[in-house]
Amino acid sequence: MLASLGDLWTGRLPLSAAFWNWMIFWGFLLNLATTMASLAVLVAAAGAPHGVAGGLSVALHLAPIPYNILCLVGVWRSAGGRDVAPIPRLITRTVAAIWTGAMLVI
Repeated sequence: MLASLGDLWTGRLPLSAAFWNWMIFWGFLLNLATTMASLAVLVAAAGAPHGVAGGLSVALHLAPIPYNILCLVGVWRSAGGRDVAPIPRLITRTVAAIWTGAMLVI
């Protein structure tokens, strides 16, 4: 697993694997899970002071940011490979940046 993350970071993975597998599939699941956990903390703490619960909720919501950045860098580097044509490179990098931005906001 760590070797695969290293390959992702350095751009050694094929573009399709970096984008579809790591960024879209696993990234979506991770963001969904942490958002649901964040909301569950808030719901469970309803009526109680939101000091600790609010902090935990925010921490859970922000937890996937390092992974999202890892995926953006990995996809960006994989798209820079010699086997990727200029137009698919541009499209993939643009979509990856938009996806990462959306995952940071949602």
